[in-house]
Amino acid sequence: MVDNVIQSSQQRPVAALIEEAKAGNLSVRMDLDKFVHLDRDCNYFKTQIRKIQTVLDEISQQKHWGYGESYVAKGVLDLVSSKTMVARWRSKAEGGSNSFYAALDSHWQTVDDFQTLFRTVREQMTAHDEAQAAKYKQLESSLPQQAPAQERLLGAGFVTESR
Repeated sequence: MVDNVIQSSQQRPVAALIEEAKAGNLSVRMDLDKFVHLDRDCNYFKTQIRKIQTVLDEISQQKHWGYGESYVAKGVLDLVSSKTMVARWRSKAEGGSNSFYAALDSHWQTVDDFQTLFRTVREQMTAHDEAQAAKYKQLESSLPQQAPAQERLLGAGFVTESR
């Protein structure tokens, strides 16, 4: 049991904080409008991760790469390295636990955990105060959409869209 908790906290470091927030043992001082923006930003980031994963899925299913991977061996003459490279690129795109796709899944889960954490804290704040709950609902429906955080970590141009 203890090993499972340790393993879970290593894989999802925010999970313990979510449980503390649900129990009412965690508080955050933040204006309600920040909760709205955090929730929207988390949704935006999760959507961007899924878009990148869609591209990775397309890469992994690409039939022909043009590196000689479909060369038919003629006796001892074969382009083994091209076939090996293509197989590696496909597996890195959407392979096992060490693939780019899996790494992005981990990032998506972390963003989702943070979103759950802040939603839980906000729900705790608004559950006991009708005025705060009404203010949050009003902010959620009336706050203009702000631009997402500037791309600093994923700024390599993988996803382009007009904002």
